[in-house]
Amino acid sequence: MKQLLLRIDDDLHQRITRRAQRTGRSINATAGEILARGVSDEVLDARAELRARARRLGVLADPLPSAPVTEAERERALSSSKGLGSILDTLWAEGR
Repeated sequence: MKQLLLRIDDDLHQRITRRAQRTGRSINATAGEILARGVSDEVLDARAELRARARRLGVLADPLPSAPVTEAERERALSSSKGLGSILDTLWAEGR
């Protein structure tokens, strides 16, 4: 785990401290959670930007609607692909 030395103003430190006390958590855990939430939007934004760019370029296809698969159809598909590769076998065994 990495460490981060961060200089913040006194007011911000007090607010983080109060939140940590209210939630019964450490200041470090509270600050880490706040930082993680703050940058999680960037991942979503980057993903949305990539999808928008792909759509503009005409290379993004929306998934086609499909009918629900019956249990018998699912089992038949699993049986027909069993042994095709260890990765598929593992995924099937895990029910994915």
